[in-house]
Amino acid sequence: MSSSACDIVESSPAARRAAQAFANGAEHLLAELSRLRLLLHREVLRLRASGLLNEDQFRGLYVSDEQVDAVLGERYAKQVKADPNFPPAMSQLSQRARALGQEIKARTAASAASGISLPLSRLEGIFPLSAFERDGLLLCVAIEVDLGFETLCSYAQNDVTRKRPTPDLVLRLLCDSPAEFLEHRGIFSTTETLLGAPLLRLAENTPDREASFLARPLKAEERIVDFLLDRTGLDHRLRPFTTKLTSTGSLSDLHLPKELLDELRNAAGAFAGDGGALLFHGPKGAGKRSAAIALAAEMGRQLLCADLGQIGAAGLSLSAALTLLGREALLQGANLHLTLGESLPGQDPAHRQPLIVFPSSWNSSRFLVSLGSESPHSAASPAMACRSLAFEFPVPSVAARIRVWDEAVAAANGGRTTDLDMAALAGKFVLTGGEIQSACRHAKDRALLRGVPGCALAMTDLESAARAQSNQSLRRLAQKVSPTCRWSDLVLPPRAIQQLREVCATEKHRHLVYSTWGFDRRLSLGKGLNVLFHGSSGTGKTMAASILAQELGLDLYKIDLSTVVSKYIGETEKQLSQIFREAQSSNASLFFDEADALFGKRSEVKDAHDRYANIEVGYLLQKMEEYEGIVILATNFRKNMDDAFTRRMHFIIEFAFPDAPHRERIWKTLIPVDAPLAGDVNFAFLARQFELAGGNIRNVALAAAFLAAAEGGAIRMEHFIRATSRELQKLGRMPSRTEFREYYDLTRTQD
Repeated sequence: MSSSACDIVESSPAARRAAQAFANGAEHLLAELSRLRLLLHREVLRLRASGLLNEDQFRGLYVSDEQVDAVLGERYAKQVKADPNFPPAMSQLSQRARALGQEIKARTAASAASGISLPLSRLEGIFPLSAFERDGLLLCVAIEVDLGFETLCSYAQNDVTRKRPTPDLVLRLLCDSPAEFLEHRGIFSTTETLLGAPLLRLAENTPDREASFLARPLKAEERIVDFLLDRTGLDHRLRPFTTKLTSTGSLSDLHLPKELLDELRNAAGAFAGDGGALLFHGPKGAGKRSAAIALAAEMGRQLLCADLGQIGAAGLSLSAALTLLGREALLQGANLHLTLGESLPGQDPAHRQPLIVFPSSWNSSRFLVSLGSESPHSAASPAMACRSLAFEFPVPSVAARIRVWDEAVAAANGGRTTDLDMAALAGKFVLTGGEIQSACRHAKDRALLRGVPGCALAMTDLESAARAQSNQSLRRLAQKVSPTCRWSDLVLPPRAIQQLREVCATEKHRHLVYSTWGFDRRLSLGKGLNVLFHGSSGTGKTMAASILAQELGLDLYKIDLSTVVSKYIGETEKQLSQIFREAQSSNASLFFDEADALFGKRSEVKDAHDRYANIEVGYLLQKMEEYEGIVILATNFRKNMDDAFTRRMHFIIEFAFPDAPHRERIWKTLIPVDAPLAGDVNFAFLARQFELAGGNIRNVALAAAFLAAAEGGAIRMEHFIRATSRELQKLGRMPSRTEFREYYDLTRTQD
């Protein structure tokens, strides 16, 4: 490199090809470094002439004149040995540097006219740099591409350990007077481009931490060096949580409300010049990232997607990550999409709404940044340093979900399958577009495991995959019930069975009534399905709830309200809010058992406890109206419920205490076909003599089975009698000869 640089120095202006474009960015960078070498050469002569480089016995290691001369050029070094008076005058070096600068300028213009993109020129356009700032940056970059500049810097700073440029060296090289030195000192302020972008940084590991600012080493950012060498990869610190996407498609391709699409397009157009922030909030998979991709495509830009929840693992603070992301967006000519977690590094985890403080350099960033979060953000927040607008991404309507299911199934199935009921899927599972697409991919994998030719999707595959997409965090708050019973196992009066089947029909056709027929436009709340089960304990309320969930293909979560209600003010509402919030994304039916703990008749307010009890009841009613799924309440005492509750119930189903014929059916249905049953068992006697609820009968049947298993034989009438006697004792009823009749003596053998 030194020989070719010397040729440039010694060539005459007439011989230069001033109008010839640079072949590439590397040729342009080498020419600029040759010009800087001339300036360093001039500084070397000035130091030698001023006697500032005199050596003494205390200097230790030093950079010799011969070593510096070798770096400045082999031909120059030979002529120095032959003629000590050869070194060109400082003014002559200045003249040559200016001439070379003019040549570079002309060739740069020719390159632009020829359509040749030069990284240094692009960088000057992205970060408006003065000629002074550009040369200061280039001197720091030179160290990273040519080790000879380390030698020159050490020599010019009279210290072999100081191999990198300092602000003092840059200013000495580029300034012609002390006044100019002071004038340009401000370019190294952290608020200016070089250190603020950042393009350079001050080295931290200096031996003397108390050294003057002017003496601190400067280092070019590795990403800037890569950019000038025409490398297009991301900054290595961003790679763990950032991806670069080539944007395709348009907003019109998204299944979002037309009003939202129009507003997004208008906002992007308004912010395209000076940049701005679009604050997206909505459930996972609602289309926030897809909208950012489509906006970038319509603007003809790439998109950088960053998950800010991962920056802690990358060892970055939030402010440092945002600074690097902003610089990368400018270098790549891309928009930014930031995915926000529930909490960010350095924030209190109790705050669900992340707070983003944009760097001040983003005020005129010239790129569009979108923030995706499940929690809403205020567009008027003082933390927003740039212009911003907030947008809510709702869960798709039933009609939109049907279209997404159609497209996703067609993509996964190689064509639309006519026997799949998309309307049923869309009505049953309140999923976002991203979740629907993920469910179809998962369903295809399930079909592959079943060995289906061509991996054709079945309805069972889609329903199972859709349930898997639901938020499973509700398991932490409620007990998931696994249905094992069928309609034939449910022993209730015909009226109750008919009402339960009407519940199923209502849920199955909810999308038709609300969406297709337009009833949702008449209702702002109360679009869910609220059902009340009332009756004595053990009459089949939990079994009925599980059968409904199985029939509808939904998950059932059981919540014991006696454990939710708290004596501490506000705690009950907090737990109810968390349950309904998690359930909203779980596509689950909620079964509140032991509702008597909260659903008592609201009393007249006599003290603070009464007032807060009524607040808890009112809060539950509010959440039930907001929830668009199935809520089943189970209580033993309907009379304790006031009119406000009954008005909000779509169905009220009584679970009557079973009479003798129903008890006999319960006895028979509880015995599995594989169980060895003796011929002496008289279920009619058991049903007629003992008034037990279905739950108690289940306990007796199971206890009798274990008694028989312990004796190693079939289940006999004796076992049922003994188990019944124990169950009655649990209920506080002593066995009597009137009830047990001829079997009474069997109860005495237990004593």
